[in-house]
Amino acid sequence: FNCRIIPGRGSWLDFEFDPKDILFFRIDRKKKLPITTILFALGFSKDKIIETFYSTNKYTYSAETKSWITDFNLDNYKRPQKLSYDLIDSKTNKKILGVGEKLNIVIAKKLKEKGLNSISVPNEQIVGKYIAQDIKDKSGEILIGAGFDITEEQLEKIIEQDEKTLSIVNIDPINKGPYILESLKIDKNTNKTDALNDIYKVLRPGEAPTVEIAEEIFNNLYFKKERYDLSEVGRVKLNSKLDLNTSSKKTVLETTDIVAIIRFMLDLRDGKGDVDDIDHL
Repeated sequence: FNCRIIPGRGSWLDFEFDPKDILFFRIDRKKKLPITTILFALGFSKDKIIETFYSTNKYTYSAETKSWITDFNLDNYKRPQKLSYDLIDSKTNKKILGVGEKLNIVIAKKLKEKGLNSISVPNEQIVGKYIAQDIKDKSGEILIGAGFDITEEQLEKIIEQDEKTLSIVNIDPINKGPYILESLKIDKNTNKTDALNDIYKVLRPGEAPTVEIAEEIFNNLYFKKERYDLSEVGRVKLNSKLDLNTSSKKTVLETTDIVAIIRFMLDLRDGKGDVDDIDHL
C-alpha cells in the first residue's frame, strides 16, 4: 500500500509499506525514512507515538501465583479464539475455561456478568508482547525500550528487579498489526532534533545543519502557505478521504493530517477502508 499527497504547489509527500510491513515516508521521491521520524520531527515522543496509535493494558505481577493480573477486557474477544492458556479468575484463583476451549464475545459477556473482572496470565503469554513504556534496570539503564517485544530473558530480569506493573500494547494479529512499533524499532532517531537533522540530510546531503535551520526547512515543506498549497479543492478532498473537519481555507498540512494519513494507512494494512485507484486522487 502507498499514499501520495500531491499539492497544487510544494513538495510531494509519500507514505509506503515495505515488504517487511514497516511504514516509511518520502519527501519529493527522495530517500525513504521510517514514518516515526516525521512524528519525532513534529515533536512527538516515543510514548506519545505509541499512545496515539495503540491502546494499552496494564499487567500487574503477583509473586504469590507467579503470574500477571490484568482486566478481563471484552474487546479482546470480539474475534472468537481458542484459548492458549487456562482462563483463571485472579480473585478466586479458579479455572474458568481450559486451554483449547473456545471463547467468543457472547461467552465473554456472560463471564463478565457473572463477575469475572480480572484474569491471571502466565509468564509465557507475556513473552513476545510489545511494551508501551521504557523499563529501566536498577542502575537506570534501559532494560527494554518502549515499542519492543519482550524476550524470556528480559521478562526474568523484570520479575527479578521487582517490577510490579507492565503497560502492554494491544496487538492483534488480524485486527491491529505492530507496524508503527516495528518502524520505531528500526528508527535510529528518538527525538525531535535527531529527526529534523535526518530529514535535512535527505533534502540537502553533505551540508551540516544547525537545529534552527533544519526545523525551518522542515516547516517550509508542508506547513507554511508561502511554500505549500493544497488548494481548497485539495483540502476538501483530503478532509473527505480522512474524515476530517479542517476548514477548506487551511491549505497547508497540519499534524492532525499526518496522523490521520498514518491511521488510514494502518487501517488499510489491517484490512479496513477502501483503496483508491490513482485516477481518483
